[in-house]
Amino acid sequence: MTIGLNLETAALRRWRVLNKVCRSKLNVSLALMAALLLSVAVMAQAPKEETAKPEAPTPAPEGPLSPEQGRQAFQLQPGLRVELVASEPLIASPVAMAFDERGRLYVAENRGYPTGPGEGRPAIGRIALLEDTDGDGTMDHRSEFAEGLTYPNGVLPWRGGLIVTCAPDVLYLRDTDGDGKADERRVLFTGFDTKGSTQLRVSHPTLSIDNWVYVTSGLQGGKVHAPSVPDSDSVALGRTDFRFHPDGTAGEAADGGSQFGITFDEFGRRFICYNRVQVQHVVLSSKTLRRNPHLAFSGTVQNCPAETVAEPLTGHGAAAKLFPISRNVTTADSHAGTFTAACAVTVFRGNGLPDAFRGMVFSCDPTGNLVHVDRLDPQGATFAAYPAIKGAEFLASRDNWCRPVFLASGPDGALYVCDMYRKTIEHPDYLPVEIRKRTDFEGGKGMGRIWRVVRDDLSPDTLKTRRKVHLADATTQELCATLRIQDGWRRDTAQRLLLERKDSAAVEPLRAILTDPEADPVAVVRSLHLLDAFDALSDETLRPLLKHRAAPVREHALQLVEARLAKNKGWVADVLPCADDKDARVRFQTATTLGAISAGTTPAVSTAEATAIAGALARIAARDGSDRWLRAVVFSSLSGRETPFLTALQQRPRDSASPAPELLKEFGRLLGDSQAKESWPALIRPILADQSTFSPAEQAALLTGLCEAGRGQFKDGQTGSVLDSVVGHAPDDQASEGAARKLVAAMNASALDQTRPLDQREAAVGLLAFADFAQAGETLLALIARQDSREIQVAAVRALGVQRDDRVVGALLEPSRFASFTPAVRDEVLSALISQSQHVPGLLTALESGRVSPGVIDALRRRQLTQSRDPKIRERASALFGAVAGDRAKVYDEFKDAVTLKANPAKGLVVFRRECASCHRLDREGSAVGPDLFGIRNQEKPAILLHILVPDHEITQGFAAYTVATKDGRVLTGLIASETPTSLTLRQPLGKEDTILRTEVEELAASKQSLMPQGLEKNISKQEFADLLAYLKGEGESDRPKEEPAR
Repeated sequence: MTIGLNLETAALRRWRVLNKVCRSKLNVSLALMAALLLSVAVMAQAPKEETAKPEAPTPAPEGPLSPEQGRQAFQLQPGLRVELVASEPLIASPVAMAFDERGRLYVAENRGYPTGPGEGRPAIGRIALLEDTDGDGTMDHRSEFAEGLTYPNGVLPWRGGLIVTCAPDVLYLRDTDGDGKADERRVLFTGFDTKGSTQLRVSHPTLSIDNWVYVTSGLQGGKVHAPSVPDSDSVALGRTDFRFHPDGTAGEAADGGSQFGITFDEFGRRFICYNRVQVQHVVLSSKTLRRNPHLAFSGTVQNCPAETVAEPLTGHGAAAKLFPISRNVTTADSHAGTFTAACAVTVFRGNGLPDAFRGMVFSCDPTGNLVHVDRLDPQGATFAAYPAIKGAEFLASRDNWCRPVFLASGPDGALYVCDMYRKTIEHPDYLPVEIRKRTDFEGGKGMGRIWRVVRDDLSPDTLKTRRKVHLADATTQELCATLRIQDGWRRDTAQRLLLERKDSAAVEPLRAILTDPEADPVAVVRSLHLLDAFDALSDETLRPLLKHRAAPVREHALQLVEARLAKNKGWVADVLPCADDKDARVRFQTATTLGAISAGTTPAVSTAEATAIAGALARIAARDGSDRWLRAVVFSSLSGRETPFLTALQQRPRDSASPAPELLKEFGRLLGDSQAKESWPALIRPILADQSTFSPAEQAALLTGLCEAGRGQFKDGQTGSVLDSVVGHAPDDQASEGAARKLVAAMNASALDQTRPLDQREAAVGLLAFADFAQAGETLLALIARQDSREIQVAAVRALGVQRDDRVVGALLEPSRFASFTPAVRDEVLSALISQSQHVPGLLTALESGRVSPGVIDALRRRQLTQSRDPKIRERASALFGAVAGDRAKVYDEFKDAVTLKANPAKGLVVFRRECASCHRLDREGSAVGPDLFGIRNQEKPAILLHILVPDHEITQGFAAYTVATKDGRVLTGLIASETPTSLTLRQPLGKEDTILRTEVEELAASKQSLMPQGLEKNISKQEFADLLAYLKGEGESDRPKEEPAR
């Protein structure tokens, strides 16, 4: 990471120095010599890392600033300048923009945000058409392209008009008579949800290199259909985005769920965002995962930042920090220095900034009055994002009214910024009532700015020349040649115009790009997809590209091969060698493509080919098994080929790398779920045989996975351990039983050996979870009792929770042992016991007898017990804990004077750790299950207390509780973190996640209540509420000693 930052900083520094040289009175030859010397110097000596010194926040000026004052309020990186492109009264509330092929600027004006014009009044959203008639770079002419729109928030030029997102519709608007006003209006798609707030709407129509237009769903979903195709089925979006053919003839769900932002890099990789995570990568599709119904994997999106302050909240360090220079007080003020409204994620592909910024990803945070930039580093099948500038932002403003909400590239290669310019950028739906009443949501509604950021050495004349575009009049051959120009806007526009024309004259120039050994890979990939759109991509043209010098070209060639496998199985021999490609993304796509063969969508392949496919997937798995995305795509491609895959793993060369434990465990589960249990003995024997090529650790990982599958299959009528059932259910299989006992003994020793790597010890504990308590119990209890790593202690507790033996409860709750547990371990013990229906009666007995104090059961777990599916458990728990007061308003009235008591925030931290930290995180304390609490400090104490005591008063979207009962006896309560048609992932208290196949679910129930329980007043006194409120508000924070988070 440090090396990458150094190199990136060196590129910027080199450019800045050269820029100063070129702007001095030295002649051009001296400037060129300076560039050469700088390059040589940088290669000769590694640069020292630079850290920009953040500017201290300055007092906010009173009221709105003039455009010129606003320009002077910006802080940029050296060597850049910001220019005003348009401002009020020419525009108002700009939220999206796009240049057409003539260089004209279309701007979506969301004038009605946040609550509309008022009941009974016409909609006031507009699309403005702006032109620069004198070429000075400032827009000076406006046409009202479209009026009477509700909340327009996205524009995309298409066929002389615009595709516009304006929920519930995606519209097509066109001016047919040249007066600058749209007189043609058609609904391409409708049905996008409008039930949520006005900032959660379909948005960002963006044409990808695959020739589909992608839009965000705004986290709202909908049931979408095309009115022009009345016989077409509606598309239920759920948690996904949407994509469609730009002519409106076809549309479908697109994985990922963006809030306000979609962007593509040069090779069509899609990135999205939501308010707390500025860049996410859509790695794979649920269609790929759906190919194997036995695969328990539900993720499709990777959070790219190395550290985020979002769920899952993995840190709050330098990689997650922002550096605003304004003092802007919002309801998210305690988020200061972190993303609170990340939007407009944009991979910059222009040529108007220093080259170092090309390919970096920009994002806006309007509450922080800034634009941030991250470096994207490849990481297996996906990417990691790191701040490109240490200690400062790409662009930041001292003006509290400055609200960057959208980014775009222009014909001049510059970065354009839509500044909505509002006093308040919050939506009333997210504010407590008392704050709504005194918040000005109208200030700035008639204002707005568009800014241009460029390299300082680009003269106005140069920019003026660049802005004189004639792509509308370009010939087809000229448009094909434009694909070679290294500028994102020109490439995008040329591709769009070629797609609109579908001129057969484009075929030969595009084929020439494919066969040109000097052609830029970006131009090759775009030409490849355009030829495919024209039905002019032959097998003979495509086949050589599987061996192209550039990895992205090979990757895209494999994508297009996948669609051809249904007609031509001859591609198998061409695809197989790609399994050994040196590039991880090519191997990822190879596994995806091979899955199309495995899934039976092609004519039958020969036995030899089927074996070769399994072998290729096994080689990818062995090489990339530590990458969860590559594991997922390999397993998705195994449907029906699990047994030959196991054989290929067994027959791998002895000197090859050992497969990752995660790979083997997950494959073991997949193997068990996909095979009838009658066939298991034949699978297990070679795994455990003396001559097996698998090491004991590898055997343990495979058996652990099989046991995870087996605890459901062998539940009925079984009394021994799951491992005994899995290995010993076949008669007279004494060899496997003996080998399993030896393996358990070896894993006991491995788990206790503190000199072994943590992952090996955790893998050993994983198998002990399913072994007989008499064999494994002593080891697992020893791991909890002694001073070992928290990871091992947690693994041991969870392993004991899985055990079927009734002695587990007594052992874990033995008074002296339970009293010795740290709070974190005690929480894990209670969660492990409550999640297993077999252990709940024993837990209640311990509580009823007083052996364990009922006070250790927090409100959430009390609710789980008192609302159990088992009536006997409900009855016992209700008798033990009492009923929660039904009139929550009355409870609030009884406790509301807690806000007036003298409070101790340090004691409040103790209460937070005891009652809240299992689901909430604040100041690096706790688990990110429910909403993070960084934004709570600007709420008043009575409002916070109301939400604690009456948690169902307002349930934050996405935080309703679900209860899942599985066929193997588990009962899990939490939030659905992600889901696919075949599986779902449940995030539970303490941040634990379980991915469950839908076929394993006995019952899935959504609660109308918040995951946060009622009845906290039973555990928290009025004084403790006062202390907790003081902690949540951050009182005394500067005096609080810094300490490590509780473990």
